[in-house]
This record gives sequence, structure tokens and C-alpha cells, in this order.
Amino acid sequence: MQNPSSIFISIARMHHIRSRTKFRRLQQRADHAKISGLAKTGRPGVLVFEGKKDRIADFLEGARSLRYLDFHHVATQPLEPDVHIAGTKPGLREVEDMKTLIQALESIGMKDWFRREMGMSGPG
Repeated sequence: MQNPSSIFISIARMHHIRSRTKFRRLQQRADHAKISGLAKTGRPGVLVFEGKKDRIADFLEGARSLRYLDFHHVATQPLEPDVHIAGTKPGLREVEDMKTLIQALESIGMKDWFRREMGMSGPG
């Protein structure tokens, strides 16, 4: 059984995040849910964020309520203690490309998990 204070990391994707208004609304939902993470803007839109499991559920519910095109929760898994994708301050930080997002994930040892869950690992 997971410790209620355990931190989890989660991935969500959407068709795109091009609108500044759309990004601000996602940031507001993240602030409200007290999760922190990174948002790759453009196409596709990818969110990688962390928080307590109930906070992640709150954020996902809030993000789904925005009814953005093709929003999908991809995966969630426990995160090692004292490891953070975007610091401990709630909110989403924007990254402009997948390379930057993957480098951040590599720095915390989550690159392979992300690539596998996003279907980017390829055969063999």
C-alpha cells in the first residue's frame, strides 16, 4: 500500500497546446491542485507533472473539464523520494520542445519510462 504522502509522476497528452489562454488555464488547474510539472507546448501537447495521488486526480479532473481536444492521461507511477521534475513550487513550467522535456526526465531517471509509456521506444 502506498504511503499517503508518496509523490507520483504522471503523463498526459493532448492534440496541441498552442493557445496562451489554453496554457494559462492548465497552469491555473495545476496551481489549484497543487501539482508541479512541465508542459511541452505546440503539437502534441505533453504534460509531465508530479504530486500526491489525490492531487494528480484533482488536476486530471480539472483538465478534462476544460474539454480540450484529445486529452488523455497516459500513465502514473510512484516517484523516488526527494526527486522533482520541476521543483517543489506548484504550477506548470513551459518547455518548447520534446528534447528539453526528455532531458528533464533523463535527469531524474524517468526517460525510459516516459518513452515507453508514450510509445516512443520503438521495437527491440
